[in-house]
Amino acid sequence: MKDKIIQLYQKCIQIYDDYREVVPSYAPAALSFYLLLILIPAFSLIAVGTSLFHIDMSIIENLIRHYVVGEYSVMLINILESRSINTVALITIIFSFYAVSRGVGNIYEISKNMYHHNKEESIIGYYINTFKITFFLLVLFIGIIGVMAIGPLAYVFNIMYSFFGIRHMLLYFLIVFCLMCIYLIVPRIRIHWIDAFQGALAASALMLVLYYGLNIYFRFADFQSVYGPLAFIIVVLFVFDWAAEVFYIGMYITNLLYLGRMKNEK
Repeated sequence: MKDKIIQLYQKCIQIYDDYREVVPSYAPAALSFYLLLILIPAFSLIAVGTSLFHIDMSIIENLIRHYVVGEYSVMLINILESRSINTVALITIIFSFYAVSRGVGNIYEISKNMYHHNKEESIIGYYINTFKITFFLLVLFIGIIGVMAIGPLAYVFNIMYSFFGIRHMLLYFLIVFCLMCIYLIVPRIRIHWIDAFQGALAASALMLVLYYGLNIYFRFADFQSVYGPLAFIIVVLFVFDWAAEVFYIGMYITNLLYLGRMKNEK
């Protein structure tokens, strides 16, 4: 029994060391920084994109109201509702697209390290790839919102959303689909959708556990006594850092499944 525990411990250490080799400890912190940086620009891009196709955003707004803290949910919903296109909005769109591409570029760099895609590329090639990936992801997410908001599916989603348990399942599978798309699109190699799906399932489950666990913890933790008015900022940084770590764990699981599939096909 003791030998099995030691073997299990050594296996866990080996997996962790391998994970840290492809996802350095600074990577989740860097991604969490970009997530904070691109949150508003990403919502601005989605607002403009959905306005061009006259897509109703009520489903997304309901999700924001339920899962984001009061005043911040109001801020994000106001961004989604400001859909006018003028000179200032055009400049904002350009800046937003560049800001989002920086976050995508961070994930792209880790994916190259993870999948051992060491082919050198010029700085121009790098920006072309990150802009292309960003554009594909943006179109995809606007398409997801469109599917949820237009036609018979919108009616089904509205009925499902009214039930508490189904609402959480809807959120879970929405996260799964979004993560699966990122795991498929970002790497410059062909990933089987089943591998990406399994990685996204694991990451989404961990994200929901993280969300509900931290929700309970922060309900009782007294950050005000330590950080004062900066308490909420510290909490947000903490949450984003852990969410970024979970995101990379999902990508790492996808990578392990991909390597296993390649080994079996040889």
